[in-house]
Amino acid sequence: DQAVEKDRIEQLIKIASHAPSGHNRQPVCWHVIHERDRLDAMISHVADWMRYMIAEQPEAARAMNMERVVAAYEAGIDTICRGAPHVICAHGLKQDRTSHAACVIAMTYLDLAAPSFELGTCWAGFFNAAAMFWPPMKEDLALPAGHEPYAAMMIGRPKYRYQRLPLRKPPEMTWS
Repeated sequence: DQAVEKDRIEQLIKIASHAPSGHNRQPVCWHVIHERDRLDAMISHVADWMRYMIAEQPEAARAMNMERVVAAYEAGIDTICRGAPHVICAHGLKQDRTSHAACVIAMTYLDLAAPSFELGTCWAGFFNAAAMFWPPMKEDLALPAGHEPYAAMMIGRPKYRYQRLPLRKPPEMTWS
């Protein structure tokens, strides 16, 4: 929950901006929600979107445990952004077919580089889904006209230090 200096986040984004993109178009733009009150407003929009999903698309909401997330939010527990002090959103022109993949790749670079800055990250899937589909959040996010959010990442100083990488199942491979 400790704030991260803007210059540290800028350095991290500069590294992520070197991620490859189709035809080297470099279509990725960045929006950093740095202020706590702005992030709280965005989290509120995510909860509203989830309430809508619970009412209108209950099967999809159930598959993503939205009822539990909303109940925790209403009890004052932030299971949407996990208390992270900031969220970084990668966005690009919807008309540019390379934007979506480029944003995800660039955000992956950011995710991998963050530990070298002693920062922790977590993909903000609920946040990004609401930013893509919930009109009040889209409006409040105020991305440039024609832009879509394609990836969102929580960022902050890690609460825990892991001693090893999480376990992974063996990769599935085929050869021909």
